[in-house]
Amino acid sequence: MTSDAIPPVSIVPKGYLLAPIHTTSDQTPLSVCVVVRPKPDPVQGAFILLREVAGSRVYLGAIADAQTRIHDWLEIWVQSPGLSDPATASPGMRLENRSFDQRWQRDFERSLAAVPEAVIQTGMETNHPSPILIQTKGAGSKLPFIVSSPARWQLCRDDALLESLGLPAYSKSCFRYLYDPQQPGEKKLLATQGEAPSNASVQGLDALTAEAKGAIVFNPHAGLVRVQRLTPLELEDFLGVLEGKPWEVTDPGFLPSQGKSIYAQFQQWSKSPKGLPFLLHGLGQPAERLNEALLLKLSAWRDLFLEVRSYAKSQQLPLLNLTPASFAVRLQAVGDTFPALWAARATLTRPGQAYPLELTGTAQRFFIRLGNPEPSPFLPEGLAVHSQGMGNVRIRSVTPQSGGVVVEGTLIAEEYLGLNPNDLLCLTLPVGDTRLAFYAHVHTNEATGPKEARFRTVPTRLNDPATASLTSAAGTVFPKSHYEVWPLASSPCDLYSLGILGIRILLAHHKTNLPVLVDDVLSLARSLGNDGAADDPLPARLESMLKQDKALATLLSPHAILGEGLSPDQARPLVSRGLWLDTMALLLRLFPGTGAHSFCKDFGDVSAAALDTAFDAPLEELESLIQRLRSILLPTSSSNEEIANVLLAELGAS
Repeated sequence: MTSDAIPPVSIVPKGYLLAPIHTTSDQTPLSVCVVVRPKPDPVQGAFILLREVAGSRVYLGAIADAQTRIHDWLEIWVQSPGLSDPATASPGMRLENRSFDQRWQRDFERSLAAVPEAVIQTGMETNHPSPILIQTKGAGSKLPFIVSSPARWQLCRDDALLESLGLPAYSKSCFRYLYDPQQPGEKKLLATQGEAPSNASVQGLDALTAEAKGAIVFNPHAGLVRVQRLTPLELEDFLGVLEGKPWEVTDPGFLPSQGKSIYAQFQQWSKSPKGLPFLLHGLGQPAERLNEALLLKLSAWRDLFLEVRSYAKSQQLPLLNLTPASFAVRLQAVGDTFPALWAARATLTRPGQAYPLELTGTAQRFFIRLGNPEPSPFLPEGLAVHSQGMGNVRIRSVTPQSGGVVVEGTLIAEEYLGLNPNDLLCLTLPVGDTRLAFYAHVHTNEATGPKEARFRTVPTRLNDPATASLTSAAGTVFPKSHYEVWPLASSPCDLYSLGILGIRILLAHHKTNLPVLVDDVLSLARSLGNDGAADDPLPARLESMLKQDKALATLLSPHAILGEGLSPDQARPLVSRGLWLDTMALLLRLFPGTGAHSFCKDFGDVSAAALDTAFDAPLEELESLIQRLRSILLPTSSSNEEIANVLLAELGAS
């Protein structure tokens, strides 16, 4: 196996070209290039799109030398405007450019801190580059390098200029325009989105392609760009290989499989896994194979926790969109004498979709999930369902407190209300000559009908006249008041998602009907929460239940660790019973609100100033489980000596 210090060198595969995305000359020894199809695909276009994530599109690229030999495959992340991106826009709420740029740069900085060996800094991470014009006309397979150059158009971030032309400011809107700073006289701008406001000074983006004279345009929106080494192995594929499924790569964009990279070797090995160089035991005894796969799966699960905690700590945001596709597994070429999968590391590859709600007059922090609702077994139900309507608001009391005024009342809506205890109710009331916005928690247990909600607002700072007007309105009704309902969420939502990922990793394989399994496990977690013997240790309670219920024993069996190779009865005795029960107890505690055993009592049960602390306790337990399992697989010489001394002492005593 080759060393990462000397990357394998390959040539550009036939049918693809390389276009530098930065200024180059004949003396440039290495170039960062995007991979280009000389004839754009009717559906996929000229570039190879690896994936789309919140706020970015990720394309296949490469580092190539002057002889067009590829020294590394790359992911080129291009910031895509949030205006029409369903992952960064919701009805009535879109990220304005300043916060969008800041959010994107913070995510780059997190990647740089988490995987510095994978990130390649170019300067385009913080300075918006111009669009790149790529001349494909006449290019052929003998010319893997094709001519590319920056366009004269740049992103206009000059708020004063934009406003002088009657256009929205860059920093305060979600609209983007290109301009030529060297253009004399009256400025002409190009709108990068069709929805952007326009006037006589604005043209469409087609003007850029018209000037390109047949060239294709890379990064036409002049978004920020970041570059990192390619990680093509997704978490689901990694788990599938551990479960006996070959890594089948059908995406034509996976060009690295044609070289000698660690991923190409892994793909080939997965067709007939026989231990080294990727596993220690491979096709050995079932107990050895099962425990090694369990160790690797637990280690990958721990990596997911570490990545999510790191994100929450650095961004001070939850993610609220975790699925297996959120992660990839990075392989290291470690030589032939050490199993490479033991050095594998799962990394976060998709930024989150959480958005902090700024509540006027209160220091409390609340988060909602941007984007259209997308049902997923990995996300709490109703996480992104935002609703609004009209109703009558009856004020019960107005109470001044140190942090502001607290209002209690009842909303009687025109439509049916599907409220959860962790939802945030936003009310707009006409008080005097102004309209005041209040944010309230709902008390679903006090509602008397499907269209009614009892609420208590968070403390809101009001001036004296507004407070007096509101106080005098106590006992009256505000008719036809506008309300919005936002499902509130914080890092315990990500803890829930990590729990569902744990079900996939430990109790399912690539052919399992996961939604059915998830429903059964969540039902068990809730049942344990309602159990009167809640004071007993959870592993002991589980053991008692498993002895009495064969279906439950099958549900929580380790047989899925190796795919379809073992039955539940065959798998159970192969894993330490105590360790497995502790693992299952940890898994069941990850789901907020299922009982006193849960790490979090609900989806908002964490300090807003320390979102990452929601993961500390489960991570500590998971680390302990991994250490225990590792000592079983690889007992140290000192532990062997300790065991021998105990045995000798016992023999001597007898």
